[in-house]
Amino acid sequence: MATKQELSGKWKSISGAVKEKYGEVTDNDLKRIEGDVEKLAGLIQQKTGESREKVEAFFEECCESADSTMGQVAEMASGAGETIREGYDQAVEQTRQGYESSVQSISQHPLASVGVALGVGLVFGMMMGISIGAQRERELSWHERWSRQ
Repeated sequence: MATKQELSGKWKSISGAVKEKYGEVTDNDLKRIEGDVEKLAGLIQQKTGESREKVEAFFEECCESADSTMGQVAEMASGAGETIREGYDQAVEQTRQGYESSVQSISQHPLASVGVALGVGLVFGMMMGISIGAQRERELSWHERWSRQ
């Protein structure tokens, strides 16, 4: 038999299984018992007429089921961690390859690289200027916009 402390630690699992198996036990009964497994065993015996041994065997099954579920959850979490780690490693490798490719391309074509960087900078600067200008335009009242024309 599991210890009282083990059973109390798995109260939610046990109480759910009790409600499912023993329909005679109500939510109010479970609230009144407040996690006391000994009282629960007595209540089940009283309401169903089952022997103490059968009730305790049922509690054992509940604990084993909860342990099995926890094991499955831990296994799934471990698998998810490995998948994330593999994805991270792939991203690091792709980033490293991209960096090396960029360094190689820049060293082989330095003037073209400077020209591209200058062009990208100009386009980005123009886009920012247009965006800021559009924002200022939106801040003007209708009267100010009308009088500008």
